[in-house]
Amino acid sequence: MSKVYFNSRDELIAVDFDRVAVIQADGNYTRLIYMNKREVTLSMGITKVSEVLQRRHEAAKQFLRIGRSIIINHAFMERIDVLRQFVALADDDGHEIRVKASKQVLKSYKNALLNGAQSDNNQT
Repeated sequence: MSKVYFNSRDELIAVDFDRVAVIQADGNYTRLIYMNKREVTLSMGITKVSEVLQRRHEAAKQFLRIGRSIIINHAFMERIDVLRQFVALADDDGHEIRVKASKQVLKSYKNALLNGAQSDNNQT
């Protein structure tokens, strides 16, 4: 995917959503967290960032909102721990980010993944 540019009064920020692991609301701002833990802050709310993602269809499919203030990049999902209430995101370079979420959200996410995997297995 090509970069998406976010313009504010004082700066222009280029974002490659394929490399973003977590999108997190921070009041009227949004923090983008990359797998190497580098962070970029945008001067817009998470709803606005989510709208940008929806307009870019290829990016929208890999992101999942798991709470009011958190969107994760599903492509990095490695483990869901319902009991400890987190989802672990990891890349091939050994970076890991744990994101807290409610048990209900994690159970739904886990079941959706399992149902999708079972459908894929039945088709082959």
